[in-house]
Amino acid sequence: MKPDDASASRLSELLARPDDQRLREYKYRFSQAVVFGLPVVALQLWGHALGGPEADRWVGILQALLAGWVVYVGAAGMLFEGLIVMSRRALPDLIVAILAVVTYLFSVVSVIHVLFTGHLWYRPLLFHISVIMLAAWTGWQWFRWSRRTAV
Repeated sequence: MKPDDASASRLSELLARPDDQRLREYKYRFSQAVVFGLPVVALQLWGHALGGPEADRWVGILQALLAGWVVYVGAAGMLFEGLIVMSRRALPDLIVAILAVVTYLFSVVSVIHVLFTGHLWYRPLLFHISVIMLAAWTGWQWFRWSRRTAV
């Protein structure tokens, strides 16, 4: 067996996880999305009333940090697995992950601009969209996999 075949075989074994492990992964992703995502949504709704003239800067930075963790935990695994496997089973995860990453990066550009100029490049920030998308998707998948493992 060539070294490339051995690494491909190990990768296939790693990605062919049992259902209970996939269930745990989605449960963990959902939990992280809710715990770190609720402050992102709250900042989107009420953050500008809390900070006065500096609100844009601090709301954007805090949202970028909190949503960044949600995107890292929630979307990174789905994104890389979807890109590696490229199967029909992984396609919905891949689409959700790509959408979450794109909406996150779209808002990060505006927040980076605020660091240099003191104001956002554009509004509204879409961090809350990526967080809600990941929480909804991973919650749905957690529900789906829990029913699948219960049977």
